[in-house]
Formats: sequence, C-alpha cells, structure tokens
Amino acid sequence: MPVISSRRITVDWGHLLMILAIAAWTLWYLVDLRSVSLDPENTLLVQPLSIILLLMLAAVLPQCFRTEKLPAELKPEILDVPSSLRILAIMVAFVGLVWCMFAVGFDVAVFLFCFIGLAICGERRWWAMLIFALLCSVVMVKGYQLLAPFPMPNLILG
Repeated sequence: MPVISSRRITVDWGHLLMILAIAAWTLWYLVDLRSVSLDPENTLLVQPLSIILLLMLAAVLPQCFRTEKLPAELKPEILDVPSSLRILAIMVAFVGLVWCMFAVGFDVAVFLFCFIGLAICGERRWWAMLIFALLCSVVMVKGYQLLAPFPMPNLILG
C-alpha cells in the first residue's frame, strides 16, 4: 500500500510560466518552420536546436515543484539597480549587433558585441577581452560559413 505524504507541493509560478512560454514559442516556431519547408537546408539549425531546447526545458521543469522550503542560501538574490542596468546594456548591445551585422559586417559586429559584452559584465583585462572577441568572431563567422548556404556580409573575414 503506497504511503501518502502530507507535505504540500509548492509551485514556483514565475519559473513555471517562463518555461511554458519558452516551450510554447519554440513549438510554434518549429511547427511553423516545418509547415513551410521540410528541406534539410532550411531546417538545418532550427529543428535540432528546437528539439535540444525542448529537452532542456523538460529537464528543468521538475525544479518548479518543491515539497519543502528552499534553504536561505539557495533563494534567488534581489535584482539591484546596477544588475538591471547591466542586463539592459547587454540587450542594447545585442540590438547593436543585429544592426551592425548588415551595416559594417557580421565579423565586426560579433567582435564588437563580444568585446562590449565582456566590458559590461565586468571584465577589465583588455587583452583578454580582445583575444576572446577575436576567437569568438572567427568561430562564429567560419561556423556560419560552413552551415549556411548563403553568404553573410563580412568586412575582414569575408
């Protein structure tokens, strides 16, 4: 005979709703993609990444349900103003990446985004930022050139 626990299950509604929203949007995007074309060239990146994302969301989903209170050291920190401003700055930098991609080239845009992103996140060693941004740019551009059937405008790594 199964033992029934009298402990209540608490739900972290914020995380649960975020996971469900991401999963719903991913499923919609995947279904929409497949309704337009099943050609492997068109689904090469989106389909596998969508499936991986859905599996990751499924793995995280049980963490939204708890039977006991979180210990104090595991509770999330309150988001302060400087952290909020850093998040906003990263979002603006990403918008800049998208705009610069076609204005100055994909390679330069990725380099600038990585360099600025590291500065926003607190890295102060300019040489480390330079090396990481260069490596990231080369990997992103060359990886894109291997995977995508159409050219992306590049200024240096063309």
